[in-house]
Amino acid sequence: MAETIYRGYVVNKYPFQVFDEIVTFLIENGRKIPCLSRGSRKIESKNARNLFIGSYVEFQIFQSRSDDKISRLKKSNTIKSIDWNYETIESFNLLNECATVTNVKGKELYTFYQDNLEMIQKQTFNDKIIVLVILRQFLKISGVMLEVNRCVKCGSNKIKTISFKEHGLLCNLCFDSKNDKFYELPISKAIHYLFNNQYDKLNGYLHEIDFLIKLIRIYTEDNLGIKLKTLAGY
Repeated sequence: MAETIYRGYVVNKYPFQVFDEIVTFLIENGRKIPCLSRGSRKIESKNARNLFIGSYVEFQIFQSRSDDKISRLKKSNTIKSIDWNYETIESFNLLNECATVTNVKGKELYTFYQDNLEMIQKQTFNDKIIVLVILRQFLKISGVMLEVNRCVKCGSNKIKTISFKEHGLLCNLCFDSKNDKFYELPISKAIHYLFNNQYDKLNGYLHEIDFLIKLIRIYTEDNLGIKLKTLAGY
């Protein structure tokens, strides 16, 4: 195995055997590198203190020579640490889950992770609003969008409701009461603001926010085939 040094974020880790872990790093070109970390679950492990999820680290690995074999972590050093308490924050867990499960690759994934991590750390919005923002951005980088500025069928501006089946807003004429589910105006407005990146206006819809998260979670599952465990309670 050849030794290689990278820099990136720790986005996932899970136990392997008694004292080992599988750790996944996200590097600047958007590539995810899973590594076997020997002994990092031991209290005295030097690597353990440098493998908090969300931390930006420099890590050295023994690079696997084939795609069907995992690389092995030699050592890691924290460049920018993150408090372990972040692992109790819903938006933080969602961000790392999205980065782990997606098939999206490239700079776009890295930017998605970096920008949303910064938003979480700065506490730019209420945490549940940040959850919605992450979902919206996750759909965007995955190529899934809603038409939220006009009727998705005819282009009319006289909107009646949002249709997840039709991937956008529907007007009175295009709404089919037999086949389309009706959502009250506040739901349609909130989704309009969300998908137009007007996140600050979501503060006016905090009473609806749990329902909004549920709707976008289901829409994500239906269109990407990804069940987000972080949001299973919605």
